[in-house]
Amino acid sequence: MKYPVTARRAATCAAAAAALLAAALPASAAGADAKIAPAPALQVRADRIILQDVVQAGKRLLAVGERGAVLLSDDAGQTWQARFTTTNRTLSGLAMADALHGVAVGHGGAVLTTADGGNSWQAVAADAAGKDSLLGVLHAGGQRYVAWGAFGLYLESDDSGASWTRRQPLGADFDRHISQVLANGQHWLLVGESGTLARSPDGGKTWQTLASPYPGSYFGALAAADGALLAFGMRGNIYRSADHGASWTKIDSGTSLALMRGSRLADGRLVLVGNAGLLAVSADNGSSFTLSKTARGKGLAQIVQTSGLHGGGLVAVGEAGVEQVSLAKPGAKGTP
Repeated sequence: MKYPVTARRAATCAAAAAALLAAALPASAAGADAKIAPAPALQVRADRIILQDVVQAGKRLLAVGERGAVLLSDDAGQTWQARFTTTNRTLSGLAMADALHGVAVGHGGAVLTTADGGNSWQAVAADAAGKDSLLGVLHAGGQRYVAWGAFGLYLESDDSGASWTRRQPLGADFDRHISQVLANGQHWLLVGESGTLARSPDGGKTWQTLASPYPGSYFGALAAADGALLAFGMRGNIYRSADHGASWTKIDSGTSLALMRGSRLADGRLVLVGNAGLLAVSADNGSSFTLSKTARGKGLAQIVQTSGLHGGGLVAVGEAGVEQVSLAKPGAKGTP
């Protein structure tokens, strides 16, 4: 999951990830040299690998996670193949500009680029990141990408990820972890640790810090079809803004479980995912939510709708790898 990163936690996670990936991949793959790229396609137990992000690019699904693994599916998540990359660091975020070109980021300042839909990956020396963890990345149009992470880390690239410049959008003294940067047209929202909220009216060129309605950490943000913004995170907290972040209203989520990330579906529904397999679904632009859990009940990091692929569906990733998800029919709120 994309919890705030500390050096001690990163070291502990890396040790655990090594053991888990060894169990997930064939014996020949588990001991392969992570610096050799591109690696051959490998069959993988997609339910036995920790994954942090998933996106659709053209007709392909791509997921990233522990020990630099990238998983690819060309059948809407029914089967997966793994690619080793040029890093053994956990990959936390992924953004694709189109079906071929994209950027993955992760722990230890890892930055990778692909120009063939994820079949091969090239390491980028992002010196501006140092050794701090990158937690997410956004394709901002054209050749522009934005990446963010621990201790206020915020990077920009104007050449498809080949080079990166560090910025301090919230000032030189800002050192909180940034959880997500959400682009909603030219209106951007930044959320993070310790109640961090900021907005940009010009596509990330300038930023304004916002007063947070609560002091806890936000783990994710989402834009509704009507333009409303949601910021959510610890203990099931959800806040909604109808004025680009100028004011916020607390939404009763009905749960105390952490909410991590989410997606807006083609029909306008919002789906948030969280700990213990939590699914929180809204059919009214984030004004209320209905709760359910996945069959496995394991923590989820992200969910994606496989629009146009074999009839469509929902695929979630998290601490138990990949899971096909079916949403409960609208009804009364549960109390997971």
